[in-house]
Amino acid sequence: MNNRVLFQICDIFNDAEIDLEYYDLEKLLGEIILNRTAGIAYNNLDFINKRVPIEFKNALKVIFLNNIEKAKRYKNNIRNLSLLFYECDFDYAFLKGSFLSTVLYKEGLRTSNDIDILLNSEDISSCQQLLIRNGFIQGYYSQEKGIVPATRREIIQSRMNYGETVPFLKMVDDDLLVIDINFSVDFKPSSNRPIVKELIQSSIDIDFEDIKIRTLNPVDFIIHLCCHLYKEATTYNWLISKRDLLLYKFCDINLMLHHYGNRVYFKELLARIKHFHIGKECYYTFENSSIIYPKLRGIEGFEEFMEQVRPSDLNYMKQILFPMEKKLYEYSMGFEEWFFCEDRISNLKEIPYEENGV
Repeated sequence: MNNRVLFQICDIFNDAEIDLEYYDLEKLLGEIILNRTAGIAYNNLDFINKRVPIEFKNALKVIFLNNIEKAKRYKNNIRNLSLLFYECDFDYAFLKGSFLSTVLYKEGLRTSNDIDILLNSEDISSCQQLLIRNGFIQGYYSQEKGIVPATRREIIQSRMNYGETVPFLKMVDDDLLVIDINFSVDFKPSSNRPIVKELIQSSIDIDFEDIKIRTLNPVDFIIHLCCHLYKEATTYNWLISKRDLLLYKFCDINLMLHHYGNRVYFKELLARIKHFHIGKECYYTFENSSIIYPKLRGIEGFEEFMEQVRPSDLNYMKQILFPMEKKLYEYSMGFEEWFFCEDRISNLKEIPYEENGV
C-alpha cells in the first residue's frame, strides 16, 4: 500500500492521476479527515483512476459543504474582530487562517477552528481587557458546562510553558468563537520578543470585502508558519496528543510557496531568516514540506534557497523536545516513515539535554 496517496490526494496543486487500486479506502478517509484536508481531497476526486464507493465521495462532499458554511461564519468573525481591533491602542497582526482561509484558499478547501492574533507580550493585558469588554471569557469549553473560566494558575502556566495565553471564548450565533493570543514564535515565552516586535512592526493591511485585515507581510507570514509548524512538530506535548504532524500545516506551506515563490521572494526570505537566526525552523519546514510535495523543488529559486538556508548540523531534524521536563529525544526513521508511524512515542530514544543547545 502506497502511503504517498494521502499526500497526493491532499495536494491542492495535484494534476496527476491518483491510483487507489490497492488502497484501503476506509483508512484513507480516516487519514484525510484527521489531517483536516477533506476539502482538498474532495477537490481532487476527478483525478482518481477507479470507481470509488459513493459513500467515500459523499463523506468528503458533506465535509466540503460544511467547510463552506464554516468558512462563511469564520469570515464574518474575522470581519467583526477586525472592526473591533480598529479601536485598540496596541499593535497586532492576525495570523494563519485569518489570511489563508479568507484570501488564499477557495472556500471549502481549508477550515479554521480558531483565530490567532500575534501581540507583543506587554500588550496582552490591553488586549485581554478589550476582549473581555466585548463578551469574551478566558477559559475552556466543556460540552456539559459550556464555557468554563480558566484559573489564574492555568493562565500563568500557559504563558510560561507554551508562549500562548489561555484562549478567549465567546458564543456567536450558537457557535463557539475561539481567539488564541500568541506572543512567542516557539515554546519559550521570553526568547524571541525582538522577533515578534519586528514581525508586528512590518505587518500590512490587506483588503477583505469592505474592510482591511492586518496581517504579516508575505515573507514574515511564512516565517511565522515555519516557526509554528516546527514548534508543534518537535515538541513532546504535541506529539503525545497526536497533533504534531497534521497534514494541513504542510498544505499551508505548499500553497504559500506556490503562490509567492520566485527568486526575488526567496532572496528576501533568506535575508529575513538570517536576520532572525531561524534557519533551523525554516529548513525543517521547507525540507519536510518538499518531501510531502516534491513539486515545491520545481519553484524558481527554491533549490538555491534551500542550499543557502541549510544548517551544517542536521541532527535536530529528528529530535523531540519535552520543555517542561527538560528532556530531549531522537528517532532514527526518515521523515515520511515518521509521519505515518502510528506509535511515535515508542520509537523515541532519550538523549542528553543541553538547555542552550535546543
